[in-house]
Amino acid sequence: MRFDFVEPVVFALLAFGVIGAGAAVVLLNRVTASALLMALSFLCMAGMFVLLGAETIAAFQVLIYVGAITVLIIFGVQFTKQGGDRSYALFFQKQYPLAAALVAAVAIPVVLFAFSFNAPTPQPGGGDIRPLATSVFTDFAFAFEVASVLLLAAMVGAIVLTQRDEPPDGMRRRR
Repeated sequence: MRFDFVEPVVFALLAFGVIGAGAAVVLLNRVTASALLMALSFLCMAGMFVLLGAETIAAFQVLIYVGAITVLIIFGVQFTKQGGDRSYALFFQKQYPLAAALVAAVAIPVVLFAFSFNAPTPQPGGGDIRPLATSVFTDFAFAFEVASVLLLAAMVGAIVLTQRDEPPDGMRRRR
């Protein structure tokens, strides 16, 4: 009888990383720390994709979410003006008991379901790139283009929102 316990242990560590970092993103008051913990959550998700044998999706996860989206959020936070008062606490940060009950009601069935099935064996040698490329550029080409336009619009919106109202030194507004 062979005991293969490395993959379940790694999966458990990655799952705790995703859940812990995700909870910290919501519960912390510091936006910069939340953005960095969100990056940790994305990295743990990329590790789960590697366990599933989808190395290409894991690489996309790291490049797009950890790299681009997290950096965009951090720059957005750094360039956004903040008021002097600290009265901008979020509504859901005061709902700990209700949130804990809701998470437990959802998490228990999900955990029971997750341990009830066996995943298919991954293809050796990272053979997921050809079917992924065929799928993205044939079946889902329109959705791929819509997502790229939405990301571009989000980037332009972030630039507009972080634009300063004060004119630069030596420049005056013309009326």
